[in-house]
Amino acid sequence: MIQLKGIEKIYQGSAASVHALQGVDLTVNRGEIFGIIGKSGAGKSTLIRCINMLEQPDSGSVTVDGEELTSMTEPHLRQVRRKIGMIFQHFNLLSSRTVFENVAFPLELAGKSKAEIAAAVLPLLELVGLADKKDQYPAQLSGGQKQRVGIARALANQPKVLLCDEATSALDPQTTKSILELLRNINRQLQLTIVLITHEMHVIKEICDRVAVIDGGKIIEQGPVLQLFTNPQTAITRDFISAIINHDLPALFHDTEFSPEPLPHTNLVLRLSFIGRSAEEPVIAGMIRRFNVDTSILYGNIDHIQRTTFGTLIIELSGEQSSLQSALHYLRTRELRIEVIGYVARHDRAAG
Repeated sequence: MIQLKGIEKIYQGSAASVHALQGVDLTVNRGEIFGIIGKSGAGKSTLIRCINMLEQPDSGSVTVDGEELTSMTEPHLRQVRRKIGMIFQHFNLLSSRTVFENVAFPLELAGKSKAEIAAAVLPLLELVGLADKKDQYPAQLSGGQKQRVGIARALANQPKVLLCDEATSALDPQTTKSILELLRNINRQLQLTIVLITHEMHVIKEICDRVAVIDGGKIIEQGPVLQLFTNPQTAITRDFISAIINHDLPALFHDTEFSPEPLPHTNLVLRLSFIGRSAEEPVIAGMIRRFNVDTSILYGNIDHIQRTTFGTLIIELSGEQSSLQSALHYLRTRELRIEVIGYVARHDRAAG
């Protein structure tokens, strides 16, 4: 549906140039919700604006629904942009127009008749839950209601793609949740392809199918959301995920030296990741029953990502080394991911 190849964007400043995008390659499949996450200045806003050519790349190609935008004339591009809706962080509503008139605005620009406009706008207001607000003005609306108007306006020309530029960053958590639910419903009902940029990992977790992590103008990691949560490959991705899932060791281990190999009188510290069915199975209880090891759960969390159960445990096993190795072998035969943090002297644990 959307394909970016070799996208480069350089801004020329008075003191120095800024290389905002560096060789970005990205593919978004038809009908999916694709997230782009990055810190401030990473290049994510520039990237999303290159998709509808509000920012002209210095090199590379942008193809949307089989049409290459980078080679189009400006009149042709204006026509194509009507099929690419966009919503913004600060809503960008016209204060002198009612809710109905704001949603109608792009249809007026397209030369639609009053009857055509009414036939399009009223169902959209129903869709976003604002049918009773059609005669009100933006100043009379809450932040969430304003964003719903922005969504309805972006859908007025029946786009095939919806771009969301930090669409929930100005909203409180509860309102954010309701807007994300609305976007997910729109994606399903209209089979709309959605590209969403954010700096908040919980937004990615809630509705995205796949995600790309951008840093310094480069895509440093991408894949299915569950894959990134369960097996992040970069420090930046792990940092984003830590806002939701704590992968840090407990404080009592902060100054502890771990041995990569078993030594006499050491305990084994493991991080376990449970995915799907394995998160619901009594794996730890089974291990304790089978082997003569004491087990301390140092940290535990269970969550749901893309309707899949995902859990994390940090555990410490104590016992004879032969029993620890048997327990470790048993865990490795189960449907879970295991990270051996290391072996720690037993007195270190007691001292902590």
